[in-house]
Amino acid sequence: MRIVEEIRREHQLVEEIAGSLHHWAVRGAGHPDAAADKADFVRFLRVFIVSFHFGNEEALFDALVEHGEIPGHRGPLAILRREHDEAARGIDRFESLGPDEAAGALAIEIAAELWQHMDKEDSVLLPEAERRLIDGGVRDVEMPPPPADIDEIRQLGHELVVRLPPVDDPDLIRGDGCIPCAAFGSECHGIESEWWSDWEREHHASLDEG
Repeated sequence: MRIVEEIRREHQLVEEIAGSLHHWAVRGAGHPDAAADKADFVRFLRVFIVSFHFGNEEALFDALVEHGEIPGHRGPLAILRREHDEAARGIDRFESLGPDEAAGALAIEIAAELWQHMDKEDSVLLPEAERRLIDGGVRDVEMPPPPADIDEIRQLGHELVVRLPPVDDPDLIRGDGCIPCAAFGSECHGIESEWWSDWEREHHASLDEG
């Protein structure tokens, strides 16, 4: 499915940008290029991630609610939509700060949230989304028009990755599935509880018994 494959491709660049942003943070505000690099990160984050990438994901979410019999007001979709809003607000705060220690701490937080957000989508949302849409008779989902300068912004992302080679956050716990998600067990009870029908539960239970 084209939209799913496009989101996966976008994740490859977002993964690297998160590592570059972390690099910027640990390099420190005293670097002579800190302010210019920060401005480039803000531009990339606003256009590529918030306007373009999140726009494609929101189109997929809408299609899942309409055609995949997935609840949009609770469970994984509600959590992921909220994270989109939180990321946009975090970028606003990041832009408002100078290239100082506060901006560095926030950059580490933004990078971590992007990594964990993608982990949820790559391991849970996207595989389930494609199957459920196909089962609902949907072979693809129309994506919103990209920003006019998306090619320039994509190139800026690649330049940032070269300028500040991605580094991992040694303190960040990452993982596949629902268990690593901070909302699991409180706001969301996992894909099986939130999305599976009675038939799916019975079907998977019979497979486990077999």
